[in-house]
Formats: sequence, C-alpha cells, structure tokens
Amino acid sequence: MTTPAYMKRYFWRISLFMLGYIAVLSAGIVLRDGGLALPGKVALALLTAAMICGVFWAISRLLIECDDEYQRLLWVKQTLLATGATLGIATCWEFLRVYEVLAEGPGFYGVIWLACWGIAAPIVRLRE
Repeated sequence: MTTPAYMKRYFWRISLFMLGYIAVLSAGIVLRDGGLALPGKVALALLTAAMICGVFWAISRLLIECDDEYQRLLWVKQTLLATGATLGIATCWEFLRVYEVLAEGPGFYGVIWLACWGIAAPIVRLRE
C-alpha cells in the first residue's frame, strides 16, 4: 500500500514547521536569557508563533488536498473534537479564574489545541 501524495506533502509541511519551531524556540530561550533587546524579543515571539500557525496551515491544507472523502470526514471530525475540547478547557479554566479558584489560566491555546488534535485522532478512528 502506498502513501497518498497529500499525506506525503502533509508530512513534509508538518516536519518543517515543527523543526522550525524547535529551532526558533531553542534559540529564543538562549537569546532571551542573554539579554536580548525588545525588537529582538518581538521578532522571536512572532517567529515562534508563525511556526505554530504554519502547523495550523498544514492541517488546513491536509483537509483541502485529501482526495479520499472518508479520510477527510475523519480529519474533520478530529478537528471538531479538538476544537470543542480546547474550548471546553479554556471555558472551565476561565471560570475558575473568575471565581478566584486559580490565579492564572493557560496561555498557549494553540498548543493545547494541537495536543487535543493528537488525542482526538485515535478516539475518532476507534469509533468508526
């Protein structure tokens, strides 16, 4: 069985963005501790965020390019489940803040969504 072309493209896109994320984040931590000026901090923050946004773009391209309707359905279900879980986590956490149970909430909702997207994959595929 051969891997579909859309999956190969997805693999390369995800790999490049995740390697970029690791490189930029690692460099950013080292440079931040070395006394980086404000414009450099802004550039590193935006570049790090761009890598995560690139992952979102790669996932959207996967949904667009997938030529197997059943697989696309599973990807869409996975995406909806991850989005719902992330919104549920964010909502619960924010109400815990409102009632002063917690002082702060999670700040990296994009990363939480990516984790939920990964967790949703086997759930969606086991139910089918």
